[in-house]
Amino acid sequence: MDKLSPVKQITRGIVRILGLNPGPFTLEGTNTYLFGEGERRVLVDTGDGEQPGYFDLLKQCLGTSRIDRILLTHWHADHIGGVNRLLAMPELVTSSCAVYKNKTPATDDQDNVKAHLALAISQNRLYNIVDMQTFEVGDVRLQATYTPGHTDDHMAFIVTNNNADVAVDERLLVTGDLVLGRGTTIVYNLQQYMSSLDRVLGIRPTMLLPGHGPIISGSKDDTPNAVRVIEGYIAHRNMREQQIIAVLASSPPNAPPIPRNGGWRLEEVTSAVYTDITDPRIIIAAQNNTRLHLNKLLFEGRVNTDGDLWMFVN
Repeated sequence: MDKLSPVKQITRGIVRILGLNPGPFTLEGTNTYLFGEGERRVLVDTGDGEQPGYFDLLKQCLGTSRIDRILLTHWHADHIGGVNRLLAMPELVTSSCAVYKNKTPATDDQDNVKAHLALAISQNRLYNIVDMQTFEVGDVRLQATYTPGHTDDHMAFIVTNNNADVAVDERLLVTGDLVLGRGTTIVYNLQQYMSSLDRVLGIRPTMLLPGHGPIISGSKDDTPNAVRVIEGYIAHRNMREQQIIAVLASSPPNAPPIPRNGGWRLEEVTSAVYTDITDPRIIIAAQNNTRLHLNKLLFEGRVNTDGDLWMFVN
């Protein structure tokens, strides 16, 4: 795993601060982003709240400034876990610091989410984020972009910077866990997720500020690497979908249940597509991924089900 610097100045008025919580799902840790140069700043995501060194890094970056607004990309603990602790630290936040999150009952009603946001809720500091809502801090403008799929409440943020030192055509995108700096992300609703990828591809960002992993910048043959990565995510999912369709369109194994009527079991589709996987843990993950694709195809009317059998619709 490559080592990321704990603090990185991205452009003027934008700093990445690593959450110091490395792991198999968080990579080097959760990336949080501090915006602005004045006395009042905006923070996107808060880490998991369990790393004292993270709050020391925030203090170093803030100096005498304070965080006035906290924007949350989604409900996962490694992104919202630091909210309670931050709101209780007057050396880091203003007395009126507000917390913004896309409010979704399916996620917000969970006990662990309520616990992580307890102080913001009890002090009436928790506000909703709606699609296309804007937040300005100095020369930096963040526009919320609803991007469900990883979670129901997921928000990305389009960042523009009017500072004279920043190129006018820079289009930064804080991706949360929609797109990572390395590898692929966990998906809960593939149909929504693909729509979200298409949406952010239309932005044509020049830089991705992911929730985990390195920042994606630069270009090749006049195409931003940020765009190439999003296109790669879409191409990978489309390739897997075509493989699944090809399997369903072929004759199923001669095994119970009989008659098959052209139907395949989930485990059989997975084995036919992921032919090189033997680790039981990875097989389970592959089956979950196959199920996501099958549910998307079912939603689109391209497959049918009969009990535990999946059938391609010609």
